[in-house]
Amino acid sequence: MFRSLNLRRLSVLGLALLLTLATVSPAVAKNDRPFKGQATGTWDNIFNGLFNPPANFAGVGPVTHMGLTTQQGTAILGPPIAEGVFPGFGSVTITAANGDQLTLNYEGLLNAATGEGIGVVTFTGGTGRFANATGGGTYYAIIDLSLPNQPMTLSVDGRINY
Repeated sequence: MFRSLNLRRLSVLGLALLLTLATVSPAVAKNDRPFKGQATGTWDNIFNGLFNPPANFAGVGPVTHMGLTTQQGTAILGPPIAEGVFPGFGSVTITAANGDQLTLNYEGLLNAATGEGIGVVTFTGGTGRFANATGGGTYYAIIDLSLPNQPMTLSVDGRINY
């Protein structure tokens, strides 16, 4: 009797779990999507983020779910944590051709010797279909610090929910 009661309890719990997953999973799977973005842009002076924050950039590039976009962002740098390696954070607004905007925050490290920046992004919302966007990913940037307009190429890879 104890064994059949446990089997019955397990069956009921299993059925409840299956129904819960069937109800939740399609919504999660439907909204969770890969996110990839590219940009080329220029900084006013990335080191303004350290001495006269924030530094500002403007760029353009293709982004999944948005097409060709314009992008504007800021950076604030902290004191170096190693020789020429600066921690930093900032925010970016990506605007699609139809006017929908996606906002994100980022944090990472800038290597002043190579111009490489790496870190993580977190989607914080936006407008239009991105009003409640969440998710995140990683970024990789190269900034040519030897030129006055500091050209940058950037790629972002992650997951987005909207």
